[in-house]
Amino acid sequence: MRKFRIGLIISAVVVIVVQLGVVEYSDLSWSVNAGSYWGIISMILLIISMIYSNRYEKKNQTK
Repeated sequence: MRKFRIGLIISAVVVIVVQLGVVEYSDLSWSVNAGSYWGIISMILLIISMIYSNRYEKKNQTK
């Protein structure tokens, strides 16, 4: 399961890079780039949850 989570983290980083490439930098307003911003926010939250999930699993395996 740990390898799956690491794979999700890598995929999320790739999606963030793609979303940063899609952002229209001439107009950074929310109305123009809302989809990209939501994609970046969701991938950051996914990365955080996978990191905490890996830590929780590692902590409980040692017991």
